[in-house]
Amino acid sequence: MPDPKAESKERLKRIVRRDVTFIVLGAIAASIMSWMELHAGEAEYRGENAADSVDRTRGVIDTGYIVTRPIHDILKANRFWNDVFAFINTVIGVFGPGIYFAYETIWVGDYEPVFRYICISILRSLCGWFTFLPPDPSYLMSNYDFPDIMQCLTKECGDPETAEINPFVSFFSGHVATLVITANHMYLKGNRKLAIFFHAFNVFQIIRLLATRGHYSIDIIIGWYMAVSVSNPAGRLGRYFSRGDDSFTEAMPATATEAFERIVGVHDVRNEARMSLIMKTSLVQDALRQAEENEEIFAEPTAKLAAEGKLDELLEIVSKEKKG
Repeated sequence: MPDPKAESKERLKRIVRRDVTFIVLGAIAASIMSWMELHAGEAEYRGENAADSVDRTRGVIDTGYIVTRPIHDILKANRFWNDVFAFINTVIGVFGPGIYFAYETIWVGDYEPVFRYICISILRSLCGWFTFLPPDPSYLMSNYDFPDIMQCLTKECGDPETAEINPFVSFFSGHVATLVITANHMYLKGNRKLAIFFHAFNVFQIIRLLATRGHYSIDIIIGWYMAVSVSNPAGRLGRYFSRGDDSFTEAMPATATEAFERIVGVHDVRNEARMSLIMKTSLVQDALRQAEENEEIFAEPTAKLAAEGKLDELLEIVSKEKKG
């Protein structure tokens, strides 16, 4: 039989190790954060000649701009290559995810990625409306870039090298968030090589966005976080909606209290605490293993049924159910 005193002593050791580790790591984190807070406005700490990359008239210090200044200077001197990279980014980084979302939604019947995209797009528009951050004066415009290409459809673009910079929403980066959503969804669906390609492409896109001054560093960081964490509730709604049954409406808040808890985040915190306990049970572990072997099957979309000649059959079934 296990010795109660030995178990109690071992538990006490684990608690002490835990608390000491927390204090040490907390002290280190507090020291780093304090130093960064106190010296955030001092560009010289960001590298040699970093102060030369700072726009003193606007008071903006962006570490990403400082790091990518050599690339900025090259693209500024070679606007043709700036257009080439902008065109590649638009084709792969904008239209690529758009085609993927359309395919998954219309053909596969998986609404999760498009729900995530709609969520981050709405949040981005709201952020840009409440606080508009003007583009950097050194932004390298291109008529092949997005959203510049869209603005060219509504007004005269002019010469990108001399024309006034078109205003656009900067915070947060929709480019980064969209590619993260796309790549992660591909990865979970088993398209791992394509997912890794899009994640790698996103890294090069981030470097280009900083070098062309299309986004501030904070736009990149928050864009990534939005896609990874903030869009999760929208992803869950997308999965409910994909089933084509009443589960979507059942997933919505039923009372004012439940709606409040979801808005402030209490609902998710409570569920995470419950799930941490439930996940330890053997029954749940067995269910998870079965779920990994049998991927969730989405309801077949209308477009696919029509292409397979089954739409008439489906409508006939629905008609009979209504009559019954």
